[in-house]
Amino acid sequence: MTDPVGQRAAPPGLMLRTLGHACLALYREGQAPLLATDPWLVGSVYWRSWWLENYPTAEEVDWLAKSPRIYVTHEHPDHFHMPSIRRLGSGPAYLFPALAERGYLAYMAGHGYHAEAVPPSRWQAIGEGVSILSVPLWNDDSMLLVDTPSALILNLNDAKPAPPVLRALRHVADRIAKPRVLLCSYSPASCVNSFLDETGIVSLKPSKDYVDYVCRLCDTLAADFYLPFASQAVFERRDSDWANGYRTRYDDLRRHWRSRARLLPPYTTLDLTNFTHLSLAPEQYRPLERARVATLTGRRAGEEEAATLSAEDVAGLERKLNAFRWLLWLFFPRGFAFQLGEHRLHYDGLHGRLQDSNFSKRGDFVVVAPKLTMKEAVRNNHVSELGISMFVRIRLLRRLDPRKVYALFALLQVDDYGHLASPAALLRWLARGIRYTFALRLPVPPG
Repeated sequence: MTDPVGQRAAPPGLMLRTLGHACLALYREGQAPLLATDPWLVGSVYWRSWWLENYPTAEEVDWLAKSPRIYVTHEHPDHFHMPSIRRLGSGPAYLFPALAERGYLAYMAGHGYHAEAVPPSRWQAIGEGVSILSVPLWNDDSMLLVDTPSALILNLNDAKPAPPVLRALRHVADRIAKPRVLLCSYSPASCVNSFLDETGIVSLKPSKDYVDYVCRLCDTLAADFYLPFASQAVFERRDSDWANGYRTRYDDLRRHWRSRARLLPPYTTLDLTNFTHLSLAPEQYRPLERARVATLTGRRAGEEEAATLSAEDVAGLERKLNAFRWLLWLFFPRGFAFQLGEHRLHYDGLHGRLQDSNFSKRGDFVVVAPKLTMKEAVRNNHVSELGISMFVRIRLLRRLDPRKVYALFALLQVDDYGHLASPAALLRWLARGIRYTFALRLPVPPG
């Protein structure tokens, strides 16, 4: 017998769970997820440098594969991880933000996956009482808002939204008027600690600065709960393990926490009805076997050592730099160099040339990177990701503000993502950046 109209049992309450690195799963107890995000769940990223501190079990990955939709916030491989996507299979629909350039859609379709761009700043129902809203940002990232019957989830991952965007988020959250759960990264994921001078490491930010940023973000958005997110990586290559000492950890969050928002541990399951939570204790984490990590990182080190640079590789890097030739010459009139194994290449912005150099002190700084990594980064058009790898080091040869060098990698990303491919591409990126920063208006969910 069917239940009388209006007497049907209410569906189980919604649960929010974090796994892997930046993967969240929204689900009802005993059911497949309604939504999952950013699946880095297996293996490593950034040329065997980044590894998960806690890997999900095979059963957990199988469960995530049953989700009808998986949202990918942006193209960095710790969020858009093809080995994990291959493991999840072609069952889910893979959702992407509507960024200015959308090569990811063609890439996914070419590999047999169903992928689509989510209409920006428009609520889309994904289940009973559950809607999502994608907000693309100028920096080729996006935010995802999830409205549920009892809570509003704000997934900011690595986005670092500008103040006008935060004001728009706060405005719509106030209108929705539900408890708010914020998820965002909290640890360095760039070259901020990769600079060296004659005294040692020149760090742009201590751990406390990252905690302070998250606290300000929580208070600006009036978050009720904060879930540590998108920072669950450890660095395992021999040339990147130094960076583990500069990670912001959960203990740092607890030590410096000053927000009114409740700080929850990583790897937490949060009941969105009564806001109780269950977290995985650190002694229960599942890192990859040490022997397996050593084998894979050692193999990569051997491949790096055996690689050779070709004239084509050097010309490709020169073309990338020449996209910003005059700006680089203005910032670095003495030029700068790349130490790629036994090769030292000096870039002269005035003449737009990248050439062999025997002068160890020539230029303002030296970017030290493995040969094979540089070859692959140039050929795959992702040179800016060198600044995220944690094994690329930058030796300062003169008194120089490291933030100028940091800006170099930001410039390279503009070219990596195709915004300089044509005048139309550049205008499209600029127009969308203005639209979704200074003129952003976010609607409340319908109904």
